[in-house]
Amino acid sequence: MSLYAKGLDWDVSRCNVLVEGETDRKLLTKAVGLHKDVTGEDLFSKGLAVVRCGWGNQGGTRGVVRQLTVTRALASQVLTVNGRQKYRFVGLVDNDHAGRQAIKGARASDESVLEYRDIFRLRPNMVCDGNIDPGALARASQRINGPYGNLDWELEDLLPSDLVEAFIEENPTAMVREERKADKIHREWTRDGKMKLHGFVHEHALLCDLVEVVELVRSLRFCLGLSG
Repeated sequence: MSLYAKGLDWDVSRCNVLVEGETDRKLLTKAVGLHKDVTGEDLFSKGLAVVRCGWGNQGGTRGVVRQLTVTRALASQVLTVNGRQKYRFVGLVDNDHAGRQAIKGARASDESVLEYRDIFRLRPNMVCDGNIDPGALARASQRINGPYGNLDWELEDLLPSDLVEAFIEENPTAMVREERKADKIHREWTRDGKMKLHGFVHEHALLCDLVEVVELVRSLRFCLGLSG
């Protein structure tokens, strides 16, 4: 496992969240870093790490499923002295067509993979309390996200509208379209526009702009049993 991780330049821990690409990893890391600077709380403590599934075409939802398959198999062979798995890997995908198909594909190739235990979808509201049984998490997520139906949701949608609108003012051709449901807005970006948005966020965002990203990490900690 350690050799595999080293070959991919991963800094792994006890619980590892596979994300679609480097921009996702950097945004989550920035949010956690700002939160730690301001509050002193380290949300990457107690064994949580975020790792990219690959670069370019090696990333995306297919990359998450591919690496989830490989890392789950490798991790099952690396045990602690008391016989428990030393490493755990889970996937995080966008709630869009590709993400939903990725979860179906992961289940089709390995029926032991469960959503809300081994792979998670981004939703406008992420579960942060209650029972971490996958069925209970699924019901809780459905309940708190009821107003949003099948609204596509990506990591960039966690950014506040005032920050995003400031970016669009400087880059008016970056956004393709937007969709609104209840109080949430999903935006589609050009490939170049999304890269520029992440650059803008890293240059200008404060902790108050990344509160929902911080809460996503807090939800992952809860679902992985690290919140105590």
